[in-house]
Amino acid sequence: MKHFSSGEIAGFLARPDAKKLLAAAALTPDEFAYANGPPLWLEGGRLKRRIVRDGRPASSFLAPGIGLFVVGTEKIIGLVRDVVVASLSVRAGAAEFGGVNPLTRRQREFIANWEMEGYRKHVAGITEGGELGGRIAVVTGAGSGLGRSIAVGLARAGADVALADLDLASAEKTGALIGKESPNTSCAAVRCDVTSEKQVEQAFARVLDRWGGLDILVNAAGIAPPYPLVDLPLDQWRRALAVNLTGYFLMARAAARIMVQQGMGGSIINVSSKSGLEASKSNTPYNATKAGEMHMARGWALELGEHGIRVNSVAPGNVFEGSKIWNREYIEACAKKHGIEPEEVIPHYVKMTALKREVKGRDVADAVVFLCSDRARTITGQTLVPDSGQVMVR
Repeated sequence: MKHFSSGEIAGFLARPDAKKLLAAAALTPDEFAYANGPPLWLEGGRLKRRIVRDGRPASSFLAPGIGLFVVGTEKIIGLVRDVVVASLSVRAGAAEFGGVNPLTRRQREFIANWEMEGYRKHVAGITEGGELGGRIAVVTGAGSGLGRSIAVGLARAGADVALADLDLASAEKTGALIGKESPNTSCAAVRCDVTSEKQVEQAFARVLDRWGGLDILVNAAGIAPPYPLVDLPLDQWRRALAVNLTGYFLMARAAARIMVQQGMGGSIINVSSKSGLEASKSNTPYNATKAGEMHMARGWALELGEHGIRVNSVAPGNVFEGSKIWNREYIEACAKKHGIEPEEVIPHYVKMTALKREVKGRDVADAVVFLCSDRARTITGQTLVPDSGQVMVR
C-alpha cells in the first residue's frame, strides 16, 4: 500500500460533494479493469457493500484530510494512481455539467469478460495470474523445507507472499527463488519467532504496511526432537510445544483478527503430519503437537466459519527434500529405531507407501493451494493427507 497526496487529490477531498461523486460506479473501462472502480471513501462497512456491487474489492481509498491510498503490487500501484486521479478530475468536472454518468452494470460485466481487457492487463504486466491472483499470504517456516515449497507454490498460483522465518537469510533465499520463477508476484522476507507474541504482531504489521490486507495464513514452522520417551529432555518437550502449538496459535490468532475485521473471509492452513494421525515411535513431542494442530484447526473452523474464514490442515507423509527436520541426526535416530543403515532410511519410508512414491514439497504445496482456492470454498475443518498412501485414515 502507498500513500499519495497532491493538489488534485486535496482539491477533490475538499469538495462538499466528494463522497457523493464517488458513489457512482466506474466511469471508464480503465477505471473498472485496473482500479476496480472508484476510490472507497473510508467509512466503516463500505468495503463489503462495494464487493456486493462490483464483485471485487476497492484498489484505492480516499481519507479526508489525509489523501489517497492505493493497494497492490509494485507493478500496478502507479497505474492505479494515475487512473484514479484522472477519474477524480472527471467526476469533479462532470458535477458542473449535469452529473456523473457511470458505466452500467451490463457494460461492466462486458468489460470484465472482454478478452481484450485481459490482454491489455497482460501487456502492462499486471495480470493477476493464477487461481490465487491478487491474494496476500503469510507462510511461517518459509526459509526451508515444506515452508519454502508452500511459499513457492502459493506464489506460482499468483499470491503475494510474506516469508516468515526465524532465519531471515534463508527466507531471503526463498524470496530469490520466487523472484526467478514468479516475477509477477511480490514477496518479502520477514524475520519472526513464532513463539514470541511481540514478533508475531510486528510481522503482521509489516504485512499490512506493505500489502494492506491478508487472505491466507499457512502455519508451517515446526520442529521434531527425536527421542525415546525414557530419554526425552524436558526442555525439548517444552520447545516443541512452544513452536508447534503456541506458534500456530499466535499466528492464527493474529491472522484471524485481521480477517474478521476485513470482513472478506480468508483461509488458514495448519501443516500437520501423518504422525498426527498415526503415531510414530520415539517421537512423543511431534506426535502430540501434530495431533494438536489438527484439533486446533477444527475448533477454529467452527469459530471462524460465520466470518467466511475456512480453516483446514494438511498432514503430509515424509518429505525429505530440503527438510531441516530430516537432518543427519534425525535420520540416524530413525535408522536406529528401525534397525537399518542411515542410507536405507529414505527408501524404507518410500516402500511403506501404497504408491511407492516419494512425497515432494510441491505435492504438499499443491494441496495447500487447492485448500486456499475457491475450488475448496465449501471445505473447512478437514485434513488433507498427501502421503502417497502411507496412512489410511479410518
